[in-house]
Parts: sequence; C-alpha cells; structure tokens
Amino acid sequence: MFGEGFVERYLELSREKDSILCVGLDPAVRGMRERYLVPQPLIERHGLRGGVKRFCLDIIEAVAPYTAMIKPNAQYLTYILTLEDLREMVEAIHEADCLALLDAKLSDISSTNQAALHWIGAAGFDAVTFSPYPGYDGGCDVIYRWAEEGDKGIFVLCRMSNPGAREIQGLIVEDEPLYIRVAREAHRRGANGYVVGCTAIEELGAVREIIGEEPLILSPGLGPQGGDPAAAIKLGSNSSGEGLIVASSRSIDYAYEVRGLSWERYAEAAAMEAERRRDELNRLRRLVFG
Repeated sequence: MFGEGFVERYLELSREKDSILCVGLDPAVRGMRERYLVPQPLIERHGLRGGVKRFCLDIIEAVAPYTAMIKPNAQYLTYILTLEDLREMVEAIHEADCLALLDAKLSDISSTNQAALHWIGAAGFDAVTFSPYPGYDGGCDVIYRWAEEGDKGIFVLCRMSNPGAREIQGLIVEDEPLYIRVAREAHRRGANGYVVGCTAIEELGAVREIIGEEPLILSPGLGPQGGDPAAAIKLGSNSSGEGLIVASSRSIDYAYEVRGLSWERYAEAAAMEAERRRDELNRLRRLVFG
C-alpha cells in the first residue's frame, strides 16, 4: 500500500481528536441552488472571490477541533479561487491540525492528471480523490506514483452516494459488480483510500472485506443524502473500529440555515453541528465496538 505515512498521520489525528468525521467545504453561491448558500452579505462585503474564501477560512477554523480531515470540493473552488487562495486555505487546515483532502475526482489521461497533480501538490494538499475510469496505464498510473513518491493519500471512487450510482457502478462485469472490480484493482495497485457512500451499506461491507484492515474508506452521504451512519460504522470500519471516515458537507457548512440562525453566526453554527455530528458518530461507534 502506498502512502502509509498519510494513513498513519490520519489515524493519529483521528485518535487525538476522537473523531471519524470529515467536513467537506462546498461553498455555493446564488445561481447554483436555492438554499445552502454562502451568506449573501458576506459576498457583498468582500466580493465574490473574497466572500467565498472568507467563508471557507471561517468554517475551517470553526470545525477543526471536531475533525481530522477537511475536504474542499474542487468544483466549488478552483474556478473562482487562485493558487495562492488555495495555499492559504490548506495552510489554515494544517495549522488547525487537520489533513487537507481535495475532492477533485481526477479522471483523465496521465499527462492531464499529472498537470492537475502538479498544482494540487503546489497548493499543499495531502490527498486527492480520483475516478478509475481511465484505467491504470496512461491514466491513473501517475496518481499512484504521486501517492508513492509523496507519501500522499489517494481515494478511488468505488461506489458513490447518489441514487444513480448503481446504474453504472453496480453493473455486473465478469460475474461481479463493477465497484467490486474497481476495489480489487485499486487494492492490487496499492491505493490507500476508497470512496463508498454511507447510502450504500452492503457495498461498504463488501469493499472493506476486499481491502482488509489498513486502507481508509471515505464515506460521504451523511446529512441531506440520508446516509445510515450506524450501519456504515459497523460494516465500513476495520476490526479495531477505525479506518472509516464519514463525510458531511452541507449540513455543517450551512448549519446556520438549518438551525434558523442569523447569517452572522454561520461559523458558530458550523462548529455546533460538527461537534454534534462527531459526538453522534462516537456514540454509534461505542454501541458497535464497545
């Protein structure tokens, strides 16, 4: 397995903070959707780019005590923020004793993936998500080398959290579902991270059985997508009750909306929700593992 140092760093921070929660950063603005938005007064005060960056930095500071990993979503950030902005964000994540995972879902030929990894590394990210669709040779090979040479985390998309994921990722290929084939191949190649939604409980258990004890599973879908954290913990964790990272974004980032609080309290609300999520996950872990 490549990137063993990354896995060790994650487990150390997870134990220190007593948390398996990963907080995603999805800073949406007007025109993207009707709710779960960066407060408009923040945009008006700092401008579009400045408001988005301020929102992210404040959320990072607020939730850091309750998570070992923060997951900025590239689709929300890389079209508006600069490389220096991303560096500032990653530095804030590191200063708060968290790891920075860029949810980029890389999916291209190797030269294009290499270009992306150059800038991802320049920004200081510790890990990245990627799609196995291009295959290994001339596709994802550079991602595995990035993990090996830089001791980084790489999370391969196996079974995503959206309802339509089963349409492709559940297709039977040579007598087994595609997501199983993906997990077997990634494990053989040395991946240290896998993405399986906590809305896909049976799939979580199947992937953990394939990859064994050491690799990490990132499990999104907690919150608005309706994931089942109790079942995810039972089937996605290793025998020590570790190795599963449960991700939540909107319900934490925009907790001020959910709780009906004033926009000025967005960071405070995010902290309260992150603490509540962490504590709930820990309660479920104790029920399962004692």
